[in-house]
Amino acid sequence: MKKYLLSALMLGCTVGMFSAAAAPVPEPRVQAKELYYNDPDVPQPLDKWTIFQLVFLPNVPNSTWNSNVFGLKTGWVASGGIGSVYGLEVSWVYSGTDTINGAQASWVIVKSKDLNGVQAAFVTTLNTGSLNGLQATGPYALAGDVQGAQFALISQAGNFTGIQGGLALALSKGFTGFQAGAVSIADGPFTGIQCGFVNMAGEKGGSLQLGLFNMTDGKGMQFGFINYSKDAWIPVFPILNFNF
Repeated sequence: MKKYLLSALMLGCTVGMFSAAAAPVPEPRVQAKELYYNDPDVPQPLDKWTIFQLVFLPNVPNSTWNSNVFGLKTGWVASGGIGSVYGLEVSWVYSGTDTINGAQASWVIVKSKDLNGVQAAFVTTLNTGSLNGLQATGPYALAGDVQGAQFALISQAGNFTGIQGGLALALSKGFTGFQAGAVSIADGPFTGIQCGFVNMAGEKGGSLQLGLFNMTDGKGMQFGFINYSKDAWIPVFPILNFNF
């Protein structure tokens, strides 16, 4: 009888061991990271907004850094942040809110990521994402992809659709529209008109170039002192050259 009891006990222990080994081990629960809108690195939702903000420096007061304004945001002396402005951002020295739907201006420098409207300053205008509207300044204007117009002593942009004017230099990647400057360069596909002392257009599209020295890798017509068209019957020709 003892042998039977001992055998049953050993069998029960063996089954228990195998059951414990086969049972799935529960994975530790990971607590989902809760999103707090007072996190300074997270823009607040658009349903949280104010009609007016007075800013002394970017992030001063810190409640202005990631908030939204439907109205006026003004910097005394500078403003900025990762939120949005639907209306006007204007400051004495620097206006730098990321998203602008309306207008952004200052006496010295302005900066945005995405802008729909007007961006203007006396010294420098900067846009690092996309700009739909007008960008105008004195010495230097820089924008991402543009649909609209850009004017400065030196104008630089990514892909451009519209009018670009640079008194000294107008520079873009792909371009569709009218580009004018002492030196006009489209470092990509070009469709439109270039006007300047020196004009350079990339491949594809079709262009009309008016200047002293014209150069293109695509099709089009050139009027100038020296004209170079990569695929023309005569690549270099004075006064008039063309390739269709």
